[in-house]
Amino acid sequence: MEHGRHIKVLGKGSPDALRSVAGVKEFLTDLVYALGMRPLGPTHMYEVEEEIKNLGVEPFEDEGGVTGVCVLSTSHCAIHTWPLRSFFVMDVYSCRDFDPALVRELVAERFGAYQLRITDLTFSLEPDFDEAPAAAELQA
Repeated sequence: MEHGRHIKVLGKGSPDALRSVAGVKEFLTDLVYALGMRPLGPTHMYEVEEEIKNLGVEPFEDEGGVTGVCVLSTSHCAIHTWPLRSFFVMDVYSCRDFDPALVRELVAERFGAYQLRITDLTFSLEPDFDEAPAAAELQA
């Protein structure tokens, strides 16, 4: 784990919890500290107004929800919610290791997640190129 851990979390949960800007912000803050990470500043939160007419239209980013981003000394934690679909996607990356089980526990507790998938992308952080690049690669 040379370059840390990176996970994606997809889930379904309580629409009310996923709609709450204050609740999502509190979740991100609590998650970051529970994982032993240090934020570099305040969590940035954005609310997108719900528009029922956009339900079922792709792409669905305009049908409302909450986006939160916490920049860390070791990287970032971000979440996007779509309360009308009871859906959320989260990204947690740190150059330090952390326990994905703790992420699962907090997500389930705070959002009432009844479907949850965590994908560990850590393997993608390991470079698969040679230490000494070829001359052609240096010019690219």
